[in-house]
Amino acid sequence: MKIPMELLMSQLGNPGRYQVCVFLLLAFNYIPVTFNHLVMAFFGSTPVYFCTSPDLQPPPAPSGLFSLVTTHAYRAGNLTIVGVDFGKCASTYHLQNGGNMSVGCAAKEASKWTYVKEQQESTIVTEWDLVCDSSFLAKVATTVYFSGVMVGGLVFGILADKLGRKPVMLLTLYVPILIGVGISFSNSYILFIVLRFLQGVFMQGLQTSTYVLAMELFLPQYRGVAGAVLECYWGVSVVTLAGVAYLLQSWRYIQLAISLPSLLALPYFWLIPESPRWLLTRHRFNDAEKWISKMARFNKLEYPTQLMEDIRLHLDKSDALSVRQYTFMDLVATPRIRARSLILFYLWFAVAVGYYGLSLSVTSLPGNKYFNFATSGSVELVAFILVVIIIKRFGRRKCLLFFFMIGASACITAGVISFYSEQGSKMSQLSTGFAIFGKFGMGGVFSLTFLYTSELYPTVIRNIGMGSCAFWARFGGVVAPLVLMLGDVTHKSISVVVFGCIALIGGFVTLLLPETLGQKLPDTIEDTESLRSYTLDQYEEDAGKQKLTLGDEEAICMTNN
Repeated sequence: MKIPMELLMSQLGNPGRYQVCVFLLLAFNYIPVTFNHLVMAFFGSTPVYFCTSPDLQPPPAPSGLFSLVTTHAYRAGNLTIVGVDFGKCASTYHLQNGGNMSVGCAAKEASKWTYVKEQQESTIVTEWDLVCDSSFLAKVATTVYFSGVMVGGLVFGILADKLGRKPVMLLTLYVPILIGVGISFSNSYILFIVLRFLQGVFMQGLQTSTYVLAMELFLPQYRGVAGAVLECYWGVSVVTLAGVAYLLQSWRYIQLAISLPSLLALPYFWLIPESPRWLLTRHRFNDAEKWISKMARFNKLEYPTQLMEDIRLHLDKSDALSVRQYTFMDLVATPRIRARSLILFYLWFAVAVGYYGLSLSVTSLPGNKYFNFATSGSVELVAFILVVIIIKRFGRRKCLLFFFMIGASACITAGVISFYSEQGSKMSQLSTGFAIFGKFGMGGVFSLTFLYTSELYPTVIRNIGMGSCAFWARFGGVVAPLVLMLGDVTHKSISVVVFGCIALIGGFVTLLLPETLGQKLPDTIEDTESLRSYTLDQYEEDAGKQKLTLGDEEAICMTNN
C-alpha cells in the first residue's frame, strides 16, 4: 500500500514547530548512544605500568619508566638491593652480594603491577590487571560490546517495523539505565563484558529507531539537514565524554554518569509520537489521525480533512486484505533492493572499521589522552557541519565519495609516515595529525551513510534495512579492535593503512548507488523496483491534477501489497 506521505506532511508544516520540537527531543537520544559506543577508549586505557614485588619494593615508588635503574641501596627483609631494572611483565632486582633476583608478574602470583596514572584514574585495566598475557582482554571487551550491537541492529530493526518505532525507542532508552548501573557495580571482568554485551544490544536499537523516527518527520529537502544535526549531537557528545572522563577519572563513576541522565527522558512516553508514516502503512488510521490532529493544532494549521478522509476510505476498502509482514529476506528478494543492500552493507562495514579503529586508538596517541579525544570529537563536529552546508548542493553520492576519499587518503598517508618515522619525532606527530584528519573523513561518511540509507529503502522495510546495515557497521566495530591487535603484533602503521584501504574501496563502490537528493521517500518495495522517484513538486503537481478524489486510485497513490 502506498500513501502520499510527502503531500500529507507538507500540509502539516514545512517543517512545523511540532516536528522540530519532537526532533530536538529525539536528538538527545544520541548522547547515551555516543557515550556507550566510545567509552571503552577510557575504560580500556592502559597507563604506564611495571612489574614489582611487594616484598622487594623500594621505600619511594619508582617514577614509572620501564627501564628505571634504582641507584640507591635499600633493605628488603634480609636482602640489600642496590638496583632494580623495572619491566612491564618482569623486573630484575640486583643484590649487594652480586646476585640477581628476577620477578615475573602474573595475575595469581604474589608479585603485582604498579601503574603510573594520570591523576588517580581507574580503568578496567588497572582494576583487573589486564596487562601482559591478559592485555588482549581490554580489546575483547570492545569486540563483545559491538557483538551485542550487531544483534541489536537485527532484533530491534525487525521489531521496530512490526511493533512501531516508538515502543522500540522507549524500550531501548529506559532499559539501558538499569544495565548501566549494573555495569558500574560489576565485581568481575566476566560480569562486565556480559552486561556490556546487553548494553550494546539496546544501544543499537535506540540509535536505529531514533534515526528512522526522526527522518520520517521531515520532507525530503530537510532530511539532509536533520540527519547532519543528529550527527552534530554525536560530535558534541564525543567532546563531552572526554570532559566527563577527565573530571571523574574512575570508570565506575563514569558509567553512572553516562547512564543516569536518561531518567530525564521519562516524559518521552507522552511527548514523542509514533511515526504517522508507519501507522498508515500498517492500516492503523485512528492512531495516525490522533497524532496528525495534534500536529496540526500545535502548528496552528488546518487539519487536512479531505485528504485524511480519502485515505480512511481506501484503508477501509483494503482492510479485508492482510497486511504483509516483512523480513530480512525482503532486502535481498528483488534485484534493485538486493543490489543496494549488498553495497550498503559494505559501506557501513567500511566506515565503522575506520571510525571505531581511529576512535579507540586516539587515547594512545602522544599527548594528553583527554585532549586528544576531545580534539577528535571537534574534528568530527566540523565534518558534520560541513555535511549540512554541502549536501543540498552536491547531493548524497558525491559528498559520500568525497569524505570516503579524504578518510582513505589520510589514513594511508598516516600509516606510511608512521612506518618510516621514529617514535616522538616530528614526523610521528605529523602522522598523528593525518590520523585525526582521517577521523574527519570517517565522521562525514558516518553522517551521510545514515541519511543515504534511510532514503534508499522504502518505508515498509526501512527499519529492517537500517538495522541490517547497522549489523554490518557493528561487525566493523567488532573487527576494528582485531585490526588494532594486528598492529600490536606487527607494526602500528599496519592498522591505519588497513583502515584506509577498506575506505578506499568504499569510495568506489559508492558510485554504484543512485542519487536521492530531492526525491520523495519510497513507501513500498514496488516503488523502488519500478523506479517511481518523484520530486515533491512533481508529486504535488500530479496530485493536484487528479484533485485527490476518492474514485481516483492514482491521485491517492494507493496500491495493494
